Amino acid sequence: MIVLVGFMGAGKSTVGRLLSERLGCAFADTDERIEGRAGAPIKDIFSRAGEEAFRALERDVVAEELMGGSGVVALGGGALGDAATRAALAEAVVVHLEVSFEEAMRRLGSDDSRPLLAADPGELYEARRSVYASAADVVVATDDRGPEEVAAEVARRVRPPPHARRIPVPIPGRNHDVLVGRRLIPNIDELLPPFEGAENAVVVTHPSLTAIAGEVATAMARRGLTTQVTEVPDGEGSKSLAQAEQLYDVLAQAGAHRRDLLMSVGGGVLSDLVGFVAATYHRGMPVVHVPTTLLAQVDAAIGGKTGVNTRHGKNLVGAIHQPAAVVCDVDVLQGLPQEEIVSGLAEVCKYGFIAAPDLLELLDKRAPDILSRDPELLEEIVAACVGIKAAVVARDERESGERAHLNYGHTFGHAIEHLSQTKSQVPTAEPLRHGEAIALGMVCAACLASELGLLDDDEVALHRRLLGSLGLPVSAELSIDELEEIWRHDKKYDGEVRFVLLEGLGRPRSGVVAPRPVLERALERVAIA
Repeated sequence: MIVLVGFMGAGKSTVGRLLSERLGCAFADTDERIEGRAGAPIKDIFSRAGEEAFRALERDVVAEELMGGSGVVALGGGALGDAATRAALAEAVVVHLEVSFEEAMRRLGSDDSRPLLAADPGELYEARRSVYASAADVVVATDDRGPEEVAAEVARRVRPPPHARRIPVPIPGRNHDVLVGRRLIPNIDELLPPFEGAENAVVVTHPSLTAIAGEVATAMARRGLTTQVTEVPDGEGSKSLAQAEQLYDVLAQAGAHRRDLLMSVGGGVLSDLVGFVAATYHRGMPVVHVPTTLLAQVDAAIGGKTGVNTRHGKNLVGAIHQPAAVVCDVDVLQGLPQEEIVSGLAEVCKYGFIAAPDLLELLDKRAPDILSRDPELLEEIVAACVGIKAAVVARDERESGERAHLNYGHTFGHAIEHLSQTKSQVPTAEPLRHGEAIALGMVCAACLASELGLLDDDEVALHRRLLGSLGLPVSAELSIDELEEIWRHDKKYDGEVRFVLLEGLGRPRSGVVAPRPVLERALERVAIA
């Protein structure tokens, strides 16, 4: 429990309400409770029953509130004069909101609701100062400060900082951190680096995520930024030049300049779109991603790839623009539909296959716990994947070599995803989610690697067993002709298709070309359920 004490005019009630909102807990003002119980204002209680009766009532109300054990309580200015009340504060964190006498008098003005002001307020102030000082665990000055600023400092002083794993992405000139942990979004203002010269923060989200985006905007406002939340429609259709232009308009109307901050709150569609807008508006402005899906936390929001789609294909227009930070709060994953968790686990498996056999072992042993969203496991998994991708991106930001390994399963997977969205029965009756298509793509890649003598049958079987245990598809009937038609329009196509395959678990090789007959045999194996 946090108990605010201080002289009249210190702002205990106002700061207490703001603090409780910030901490997500209940708030009680003992003076208000006393008035409610007595059915009369405090000055009337004093005039009718006297101070002694008021203090007795106050003692009872304070004792009841302190028995609650949690939340924020604002005590009346004279409550600490009672020895029993002081003793009851032993288990609480007592915060003295310190105000100078001159400032207290200025704030109170001609307030006639405080009966003790009728006596000598200076003498009363001096008498109470030592009582506050002896009881306080924390002292926060309030002169020349607004209540929001005071509440923010109290919050920082009374609670442990949110635990966030800081995973560096050490790119020269574009160093930044990816933060992974729980309860990060409500405290995002305390976790992000300073943005010198920033005046505005524009938060872009989907209609279904406005509550989370509102938390982000509220937190950033505590930095003194002018914030606004703007929405774009859900779905891949928002990754368009037309939608980017609408966001340019939002930024221009907000008077945003190149040192202001753009933020995405959502999945991979938003990090791609908002990252692209940040890369191009005023030739580049800071962007912070707050990914809200497992797939975005482990992959899409990390690494600086941005882009929009055109009618000729996905991500054909884009740029690499590193974010100023990425904040992966795994608590938001608890609210996702189960199929979104399952889809994201495909990318988690990818990291295991290309770089971390120990991650595969964890997925294999703890699949039920992962699917039930054990928060500690989710944090461990997200941090492991982010660490792998951050290291790869730092060594090969522009995908001239090693970063291509992160596309394991994606050459097949993107084509399969496209087919599932454009043909009613190929390869499934319903359009596949991205992760589901990537899972099938990794099975295709494993079968192709086996046909080329790079993987053995047990390693192919591991792909099927692990992905299947997580609820992902592992077989489908696929047409080589339809896949090749899609590949010819891929931005990476240079006259032939090049695959990322495994030469063993944790040993990826990029740029592998496979003859058509070998591809056909691999697809025949994928069709076997």
